[in-house]
Amino acid sequence: MADERTDGAPAGGTGSSGGSNRNRNRNRSRNRNRGAGGQPAGSGGQPRSGERPRSNGQSRSGGGSRPGGQSNRNRGGSRDVAAAPVALAPRVIEPGLGASEILPGEVAANRRHAVWLCALAAVLPALVVGVVVALVASLVLGVVALVVAEVVIGYGLWRAAPGVALRQVGAVQVHEHDYPLVFNLTEGLCATFGLRMPCIYVVYDAVPNACALGRNAASAVLVVTSGLLETMSPIELEGVIAHELAHVKRDDNGVSVIGLMLARYAGAGLLRRCVGEAREYRADVVGASALRYPRGLLDALRLMEKAPAPSGNSVFGPARFAATRYVWIDPSVGHHDEPMPVGDLDATSVRAAALCEW
Repeated sequence: MADERTDGAPAGGTGSSGGSNRNRNRNRSRNRNRGAGGQPAGSGGQPRSGERPRSNGQSRSGGGSRPGGQSNRNRGGSRDVAAAPVALAPRVIEPGLGASEILPGEVAANRRHAVWLCALAAVLPALVVGVVVALVASLVLGVVALVVAEVVIGYGLWRAAPGVALRQVGAVQVHEHDYPLVFNLTEGLCATFGLRMPCIYVVYDAVPNACALGRNAASAVLVVTSGLLETMSPIELEGVIAHELAHVKRDDNGVSVIGLMLARYAGAGLLRRCVGEAREYRADVVGASALRYPRGLLDALRLMEKAPAPSGNSVFGPARFAATRYVWIDPSVGHHDEPMPVGDLDATSVRAAALCEW
């Protein structure tokens, strides 16, 4: 009787059939020992305890990438958010805009104007020197002497003009411990305009007024009257200082000192032509743009309009004021009750009316 194997295979099946069965048994045992990822158990392909199996193509870095459909939806959502219209905030005028209100060509034009004024002022004395040398020596040497004298005299006028102008208005230099409020306000506004701190001078006169002198912004001088310091509040005084620093930023002060020196011999009419028209109105615009409270400048101009007439020996009396009138913030001193010429934008009342619109 033929033997039977316990696995049900015929005893006599030692051929290919028996070998095939044994191979299948070994394969089943080997497959049970393999991990789920096709690697031996315990290898990196087997999921750790408490970890969800990852499908092929997924990565654990950065929290794992999402399936393609979900990732596309997120990217699409980001594009939708970026494309959404954004409401623009209204423009707010902040301190510091005074300097940006100045047109690029204004400063260069004023510098050229000051140089030309110096050159014109030096023409007559240089011509005299050239003629004398030509008569004594020769025509060629006379021409050379004319050119050299023009340069030397023009430069000398440029250097001497600020001192002459300060003496002409009767200003005296003061220090910070004398008038701390003026220095404090000026220093803060200089930071706004991007200017160096100017020297402070005071004219001891009851008329409230101010002006800016000096060759340029680097050597600027701020002149205020004692009447201005006594009658103005800090806000109003800040408005006046901002107006004068606008002149410094525009390099108007260089034109002023040359004009004042020439006006000593030719009067206020020449000074007006030297400094130009609408200059004070322009400084109001620039100065008010740099202030937190622009109405302070308006209130200061209103107080100047109401100020009493100057006395006979005042710096702003008829005899002396004519030669300096158009360098002051209030050129209408002694003329506030008179009708202003049509189109005169430097008149204090006209400028005050314009500032009412701010």
